[in-house]
Parts: sequence; structure tokens; C-alpha cells
Amino acid sequence: MDNIKLAPFLEIPALKVQQPLGDFYVMTMSAEQLLSVSFSEPMAYQDEFGKVKGSQRAKDEKRLKEIAKYIDSVEMAFPNSIILAANYTPTGVVSKDESERWKVIEDKECSIYKIIIPRQTKLAAIIDGQHRLNAFEFVVNRERVDLLQLVCSVYFDLPNSYQAFLFATINSNQKKVDRSLALEQFGFNVDDEPEKAWTPEKFAVFISRKLNIDEGKSPFYKHIKVAPLNAENLFEDGVQSNWVVSTATIVDGITSLISTNVKRDRVEMQQKHFFSGRNREMLTGFKSDTSPLRSYFIELKDQVIYDTIINYFSAVKDLLWNTASEKSYIIRTVGIQASFDILKLILKSKTSIEPDKIGFNSYILKIQNIDFSDTFFQASGIGRSRIRNIIGLSMGLIAKDKIKKSDIPFYEKILAGKNTNTEKEKWIWEEEAENAVINTLDKIEWNYGSKNITLYPNYDYDKPLIIDSYDKLYSKLIEIAESAFSDYLPNDNEFAEEQREKFDVDDLVESHLTDYDENLRILGWV
Repeated sequence: MDNIKLAPFLEIPALKVQQPLGDFYVMTMSAEQLLSVSFSEPMAYQDEFGKVKGSQRAKDEKRLKEIAKYIDSVEMAFPNSIILAANYTPTGVVSKDESERWKVIEDKECSIYKIIIPRQTKLAAIIDGQHRLNAFEFVVNRERVDLLQLVCSVYFDLPNSYQAFLFATINSNQKKVDRSLALEQFGFNVDDEPEKAWTPEKFAVFISRKLNIDEGKSPFYKHIKVAPLNAENLFEDGVQSNWVVSTATIVDGITSLISTNVKRDRVEMQQKHFFSGRNREMLTGFKSDTSPLRSYFIELKDQVIYDTIINYFSAVKDLLWNTASEKSYIIRTVGIQASFDILKLILKSKTSIEPDKIGFNSYILKIQNIDFSDTFFQASGIGRSRIRNIIGLSMGLIAKDKIKKSDIPFYEKILAGKNTNTEKEKWIWEEEAENAVINTLDKIEWNYGSKNITLYPNYDYDKPLIIDSYDKLYSKLIEIAESAFSDYLPNDNEFAEEQREKFDVDDLVESHLTDYDENLRILGWV
């Protein structure tokens, strides 16, 4: 048991279960293991907006002690599974950091799966079962904590709306949970809700579903799954298409077109019940939000938004996806994310034209000959940036001086139809520095009301770092990049020193802060 506690990751066998909402995995873990890698949060107001966090009821210590007494008893039994949403941080966002994400490996010979769980950070939200698990903190017989096995059902990258839906479905008909809590707490309700009351997240979930089932029109038909970000490794045998992306990827892409802060918008709309006044017009007060399709969302012009997405991605499908090789990153998660980034840039450059009337083919034709299977691109945060940059350069939407200088020769090579022949070993220290910056920026909480941001250094969610100026953010990112760079340098001191001299950390940080110009502008920092 001591070896398990000290191991950097857990490796647990699991069975895959396929159901309409999405695939999940059933496994067993000890209470000690599960407590070390999971978290649950009570419903509580956390910030100046009254932001509601978590999908559980507040902990009841009296009840926990009663459950603990039952756990200590000789007749103890917990046959029901604890339901987990893997790869979610305590701040409510999907982690894209491969070093901390839960992963699944399939043993095709026996149809058994192994779930690999890094232990350096808690990255599994408890959807249902928090009291059963937290009661172990009060158990007298500590061997029960270490040895007793609990059944777990694990969903990967399950969007927040679906987590809420599961919790409400499981609990709304039980006496111990107030049904109104299940309805009010989430924005994804068990009853029909008028479209005008949909938050950006709820709207995006609806559109993602429609994109997945619109056989005659949608380029995403049967390509969207409630699945992990690395779905190409997990669902290749069970999906009726040659590639698939998660619902979370599509939801994030859609919300980026209508909101710069979906949590802020959700909290604002939840000030009223959807039966008594909640509507999208409540968001008109956020004048600083310049998301390109926001006015169409507020004015209930949902069909315009849907048609815009359909028209753009139909051009992408006809000119890129249909001829893409299996190794092409344009049909991977990073490629879809970058494609949404480019759609956002196109929409911002064409404000005088109705979005669903834009001729997207003329844009996509400019990138038809780019080899998106080049090893320069990668399936990581760097890959998304590089795909977005090369497309933006080709379309004239991104200026060359906004791109990391050391990467420009590679973009030029690819645009000239040549293979970059990049070798990861030669780049690993700089790429790890870049990934560290990307992952840090991706996990920032943008507190527009208080004009600051929240960072969680070293993934320590108990010790948030509040930053209140651009200079402090810039300095912190420099520190993070240099630390990651040094960690991956080889031991050869002379060679390492040469690499340090070549490393332009300011250029790296500045190139990625460019992606957040709008967030920084809303804060008043630029």
C-alpha cells in the first residue's frame, strides 16, 4: 500500500460502458485513492459576481459522521457507484495539460481498459456520491479507508451542463434533495426552458447536439461525442466516422463566438428564474463584450448563428476535411479549436456583412494546400496556436510580428510546400516552456469586475494567486516559462548554456498574450 501512495500515478483496470449520453468507464478505487485525486464543492457564492461553484449540496458533518459509523460496521455495503467527471479542475474548466490529464489505454486482446491517473493534482469532480466518500474522513477503522473498494463511474471531459444534467436526473426525484435546487443551480434543467432564457452555455450545448444530428446539413454530423479530448484514441472502433471531437470542444468554440465570459453571463441570467423574467436581454449591460455573434445571440437570432457555423465549416469540410489524411491535425481537437479561432477572426473583420452571408470559401481556398499533418503542428496547446497562426497568416488575419520569431522560418517552409522535418528532441525544452505558458493562460480566471485575475501556481487550487496588473502577469509568465525551460534542458552545461542564450522568453510570452488582447483590454490593462 505504501508503494501505491508514493507512486506518481495510479493505473486501474476498467470496463467501458456505452450509453446514449456518452461512454463512461467503471472501475474500483480505495477511498484513500479516490480522496487523493477527486474534489467536490458545496453550492456557495465565491466572488464579486455571486458566481455559483460546484454541483453538490453543502457538507453536513452530522450526516457524514452517521455514514462513517455505518462504514465502520460489519454490515457496511456501498454497491452504488460514485460518479466522476475526469479532467476538470476545481475552477470548472477542462484541463488540456497532458501531464496531469486522466487517460485511457485499451488492451484490445481482452477488451479491458486501463485508466492512468496522475496524482499531482485533483482532477476529478464528484458528480454524485460526495457524502459517501467524504464520510471516510470520520471513519475510526482507518484500514477501511486504505483497503475498502468503491465502485466509480468515470466520464471524461464531460461538459458542465451534462454534469448538472446527471446530478439533477439522479437526485431531483429524491426526497433528500430539493428539486428546486437541482433546477435553479444549473442552467441545464429537467423541464423545458424557453429559448430566450438560455445562457450561452445552454445555447452552445443545444447547437452542438443539433450539429451532430443534422444529417442533411451539418458538416459535424456524427463527428461529436461526449468524450475525452483525445477521443481519437478511445472511440476509433465505436464511432461511425473517421474522426471525432468532444462536445466540450464544440461548446467552447460556439461560446467563444457569443461571450468572453460565460460564467459571468450565466450568473447574471440566474438572478431571475426562467419562469419569471430570465432572458438574454439581461446581458446587454456588458458593453465591453465584443464577441462577434453576441448581438445575434441576445436578439434571439439563433438561426443566423447556426447558419454561420454551418456555412463556415461546410467550406472547411469541402476544402480541407474531405482530403485530409488520418495524420492531419486539422481533423483533431487542436484543428477544430483553431478553426473556431479563425472563424472568430473572420467575423470580426467582416462586421459590415451579415455573418451567414459571408463567402467563407474564398478564405479556405487560401489554405487548401497547407500540409496540416506536418510534425510542426502537434496535438497540444502549441498545435492549436500553430495551426491558427499559419491559417491567420495565409488569410491576412494575423500579422507576422504577432508570432513567435523562432517559429516564423517553419511557417514559411510549410507555406512554401516543404516539410519542416522538426525533431521533437531538439525542441523539447522550448516547447515545454511554451506549453507551460499556454496551460497557465488557459486556466486563468478573469475577474473583470474586480479588475484582476486568479492564477493557481503548480496546480495548487488551495493557494490562488491574485494578480492585479499586466506587469505582474507578464513577470509571472516569464518565471513559469524559464522554470519549465530549465527543467527540460540536458545535463550538458555548455550545451544548456547555449540553449539559454538562444531562448527568447519575452518573445514567447508576448506571442501568447496576444491571444488574450480582448481579455486584457476589458480589464483595462492594455
